[in-house]
Amino acid sequence: MENNSQPQVEKYSYIDKPKKQTAAKILNAVLIAIIILLVITLIIFTTTLTTITVDGKSMFPTLVDGDRLVLIKHGYTLKQGDIIVFTREGHNNVKRILGLEGDVIQFDMENMTWVVNGTPYEEEYIEGGYSDNYFSMSNRDVLNDIFSEEGLVVPQGKMFVLGDNRNIQGGGISMDSHTYGVWDTSTIMGKVIKIY
Repeated sequence: MENNSQPQVEKYSYIDKPKKQTAAKILNAVLIAIIILLVITLIIFTTTLTTITVDGKSMFPTLVDGDRLVLIKHGYTLKQGDIIVFTREGHNNVKRILGLEGDVIQFDMENMTWVVNGTPYEEEYIEGGYSDNYFSMSNRDVLNDIFSEEGLVVPQGKMFVLGDNRNIQGGGISMDSHTYGVWDTSTIMGKVIKIY
């Protein structure tokens, strides 16, 4: 008997993947991207950036109690006018740089103006002028230098920093380089890049 039957051929049908699987893959990709972004942000904040909260009046009106500062900890350059955070006697201090190594710092008593390298330093952020006792707690060596014809020359690896508030209410004064002299740049925690 002749076998007319054809061999069975398996048929494949190509079916589009269900939309649910595609949506799940997209969602997974988005979640992975968010996790990677969070990890990168965490690494940046722990190695390059940090934040601190202002506590005190020495930088008023530029900074007030409760202001948050973002600091860059590495890879910055310093210049006159930069606001920095450094450590002094175990405490964080926020001040503005008036002079860096090699700069000559003087004070013009007649015009109540700081002079850096022979040029009066414009400080439009100062409110209320200077208190009567501003120089009362100054280190005698600092006073002798800043009022001298030669001025105070900032040594290598040092900085001359001031608080913006020169007239703190209640008789206080900003404890800065006009009271304790120059300070080591190695104590800088970071340069302020954002105030919020």
